[in-house]
Amino acid sequence: MSEQTRNEVRRHGAAWQFSQFLHGEQGAMVCAARIVESVPDLDSKFYSATQTMDEARHAEMYARFLHEKIGMVYPINDQLQSLLKDTLSDSRWDMPYLGMQVLIEGLALAAFGLLRDTTSKPLPKQLLSYVMQDEARHVAFGRMALRDYYAQLSQAELDEREDFVIQGCYLMRDRLRGHEALENFCIGAEEAYEIAENSPYLHMFRRLLFSRIVPCVKDIGLWSEKLQRAYVDMGVFELGDSNLDELMRQDEELAEELDAQRFAAEESARREEVEAAIAQGAAA
Repeated sequence: MSEQTRNEVRRHGAAWQFSQFLHGEQGAMVCAARIVESVPDLDSKFYSATQTMDEARHAEMYARFLHEKIGMVYPINDQLQSLLKDTLSDSRWDMPYLGMQVLIEGLALAAFGLLRDTTSKPLPKQLLSYVMQDEARHVAFGRMALRDYYAQLSQAELDEREDFVIQGCYLMRDRLRGHEALENFCIGAEEAYEIAENSPYLHMFRRLLFSRIVPCVKDIGLWSEKLQRAYVDMGVFELGDSNLDELMRQDEELAEELDAQRFAAEESARREEVEAAIAQGAAA
């Protein structure tokens, strides 16, 4: 490929990735609103209402970034659409929590974190850091709510939740390939799929993805032999011992560091403006 075509491939890849972020946030907004409706206690309704507002803000931010900076939007990935459909179709109040706060938010944190830590561009780094600060709070609330509730369920009820988690994890493992973007450059679907499957970036992402989800699933009490075997099959069982609290704390600190840098830069600019005005006044 020429350098111009390579740049265009990169643009399409970024458009595909941020489009999935957008669709995920739109789904999160709908799920959070569903939780407001179905969760039994008032405090959880209040919190889910604030999360609905957060997700709406994230969706607006990603939409603007795609339209104003990248210039194109890709449709929702089939696997993500399937997981969102399963999450929203269940009438039990805890299932949107499980699908959204544990699986989809865990996926989002992994994807956001990988791009935040690898991009050299300041704008997406800032946007992703601030979104991750919100998402870490959402996951923490979901963990607390589900951990308390699942301690009361029968084994049969827990088995149903574990089946949902296993299905969702396999879906997500196969989700972020990005082969759709390659097909726009006269690369056949089978070859594009193979290129994406062998991508070192994708392999790194999968490891990070489960570093968020596996310890969270274990923490809320879903850790039967069946679920453990599924994680062994995926090659991520050992991630159950990851320190999820430490990962979330790091997300918070990175966003706070960006805040400190931004405020310091604004303060410096204001100081220079004042000094320039004083000098101009003295000269007059």
